[in-house]
Amino acid sequence: MATDTEGLSPNEMGPPVDVRSTTGDNSANQTAEIQCRQSMGIVPVKQVLYEALVQDAERLLIDCTVQGATSQIEVDGLWQQLPMLDPQNATMMVAVMKTLAHLNANDRVNEQRGEFTANSGEIGRRCHITSVGTQTGERIIIKLEPKKPRFKSIQQLGIRDEVLEEFKRLTGKYMEDTSQQVHTGIFIVSAPANGGGLTTAWTHALGATDRFMRDFFCLEQKGLKETDVENIHLEEVDVAAGQKFTTVIDKVKLREPDVYVLPQVPDKETLDTLCDEALNNNRMSIIAVNAIDGIEAIHKIRSLGVAPDKLAKCLNGVMHMRLCRKLCENCKQPFQPGAQYIQQLGLPPSHVQVLYQHFQPVPDEKGNLPEPCEACSGRGFKGRTGIFELITMDDQLRQAIATQPDLNALRQLAQQLGNKSTQQEGILHLAQGITSIQELQRAMSS
Repeated sequence: MATDTEGLSPNEMGPPVDVRSTTGDNSANQTAEIQCRQSMGIVPVKQVLYEALVQDAERLLIDCTVQGATSQIEVDGLWQQLPMLDPQNATMMVAVMKTLAHLNANDRVNEQRGEFTANSGEIGRRCHITSVGTQTGERIIIKLEPKKPRFKSIQQLGIRDEVLEEFKRLTGKYMEDTSQQVHTGIFIVSAPANGGGLTTAWTHALGATDRFMRDFFCLEQKGLKETDVENIHLEEVDVAAGQKFTTVIDKVKLREPDVYVLPQVPDKETLDTLCDEALNNNRMSIIAVNAIDGIEAIHKIRSLGVAPDKLAKCLNGVMHMRLCRKLCENCKQPFQPGAQYIQQLGLPPSHVQVLYQHFQPVPDEKGNLPEPCEACSGRGFKGRTGIFELITMDDQLRQAIATQPDLNALRQLAQQLGNKSTQQEGILHLAQGITSIQELQRAMSS
């Protein structure tokens, strides 16, 4: 009996996904694509990529063992399991992905990196693939990068205007009142580890700075490619070859920079140099670190070993960001919270009549559930937003940072001085109907 796939080539099977090899010359790319289209491994490749594309996933994770391959996609920060593949299909699928990226398909031990593209209709992604051997087999991680950024600016990320203006001031925005102008010191950008959004926060924070009136120089480990922002000069540091950040800073000094930009501060020596540049040469540095909140970000930088009082003198502030899912505008449901609950959240009852939650399907009289929302595929959430905590330094907080090792005491002091915590900022998102209580709790605990 004939089947739907009889007589079709492997590339004609499976969902409508077009994959392309992009990193070689034309001849090498064509050869790789022809080889992949003739392999049955192209079918599972198209299947997992289709799920990732239509659900707007940010990452695809594949773990291969002798039993087969498990795969997951990360959608709005949460992982979703895909069907398991048998060993034969898993091996062919990984070989196709590696071939597209011009990697060695037979090397399942050493770390390899490459990229290819995947398109389905109007949806297209650059697929940055990393393969590495594990104790039980091999792991494949694919970062699916949109051809256009998910967010055009930090405003689209959800930062409040008041917080943005203060961030700009603390990172050197020109002000007519020169007593309010900050043009030297160290400012920290932070976000949680493990996909918590530091690259997003970093890129868009830098995008909001005054890079066209001052000279920004980024010092970045060679091959990291963390900072790609217009009008920031990039200086790569070849750490593998023994080059030091301080050596490159000495070279950059000759070009009289206004601002140093470092997505990673590698050691005490580098931080000490940045402090000296702030205190002695009136220069500014913007640096990044993974942390659970702004106070921990200060602690992590301080733990590099620079004299605490010296660092405290240089610090201008910290902007910490957490990502949380946004309720789907098409299907979110309003509900009326009790007055006591509103009070517990710290919201003014007169200003908050309703809060929102994700769609809760109710079966009809026959027990049938309604069709899932097309906008969010029934998840109840679509996209993410940033919750921004900004800590501004004053003499009292600087003194505490120089002498107080207890993080909870520092957090309490920061709030007493008028700095809103991430949780307090998140509650404002609740009041605006942007997210739900359950999602805010999840985002705060992650």
